Amino acid sequence: MPAHHLHHTAQHIENKIGIVSPVVHVVCTAPMHAPKNIHDTFFRDAMSRREIAADYVRQYLPEGVTRNLILETMTISKDTFVSGGQSRHYSDLLYEVKMHGGGEGLVYFLFEHKSFHDRFTALQLLRYMVEIWELRRKQRRKCTALPLIIPVVVYHGGPRRTSARIRDLVAAPDARCAAFVPDFELSFQDFSPEADTEIKGTIELRLLCSCLRAKNDPKSVRRVLEIFHLLHDLGDDACALQWVATIYRYMAGTMDIEAEVVQDIAHRTLSTRKRDTVMTLAEKLHQKGLMEGKLEGRLEGRLEGRQSVLQRLLAKRFGDSILDIRLQERLRSATQEELDTWAERILDAATIDDIFTDCAPD
Repeated sequence: MPAHHLHHTAQHIENKIGIVSPVVHVVCTAPMHAPKNIHDTFFRDAMSRREIAADYVRQYLPEGVTRNLILETMTISKDTFVSGGQSRHYSDLLYEVKMHGGGEGLVYFLFEHKSFHDRFTALQLLRYMVEIWELRRKQRRKCTALPLIIPVVVYHGGPRRTSARIRDLVAAPDARCAAFVPDFELSFQDFSPEADTEIKGTIELRLLCSCLRAKNDPKSVRRVLEIFHLLHDLGDDACALQWVATIYRYMAGTMDIEAEVVQDIAHRTLSTRKRDTVMTLAEKLHQKGLMEGKLEGRLEGRLEGRQSVLQRLLAKRFGDSILDIRLQERLRSATQEELDTWAERILDAATIDDIFTDCAPD
């Protein structure tokens, strides 16, 4: 659908529903918090599909590179090189691919989902590439050459300045000194809303990239319309419906549109089977949100009750004045197990310090 038609339809839907102020509900669900790894899960689910990963390489890498790769042979590796604290902001996937003329290469996808662009991403890439080569040396001790690694960075955070290369990060005084700096090319595509990166390729790849772009524009009805029109163009087979569910689940965790608006868009754009898939999943997410909210409320209520009982027992045994403010704070932040332990100590404790031996104030 042309952009001006999308804008007109979005305006019509907003007017029909009567949106005059910022919306506050998550798509088709009760308010819910997106899991911390929602971007990682979505990216891995999508790019683990060889046809999508191969199409990304075909669309976004230079033709001079892709003509050397037999993309139909791309095989995903189970290895991952992002670990520790970096896993909150990065995800990675490694593909093996056969090359024309013989030999094998590697395509390494690094997905950057920070709210800002890290200038030192290339340095991280260098470290991961060295780890990949070291692993290959251990796995194939008789090899006399290292495999080619094509590093691909997929970014959808806040606005970026440039994609810095290693040579841009090292303070070399002149070109002669800069010659000693290790350097490499990398493919960097920015799918943040402010970027002008063209979204292209198969429907599945365009859906992936459109969702990444929409994530930073969570109140945009136009973005939702674009995604649903792409969903409309998918088939109605089981594989397509699974992809519909994957896309919707990510939208539900990242977009912030009124349920009525999304329902209206779904009825306008999707086939009956796809619409049923969306509505069924929406109801499941809604019920899950309610159940988790009720369970969390019950657990918090029980914990507060135990804290209150223990505080009364301590006051009765040792007097109100003995409860140091830091110990009161410790009571409020205690786990159920800690409260049980302290309650058992009350009968035998000579002083309040005997109860809180594991958390005495400094």
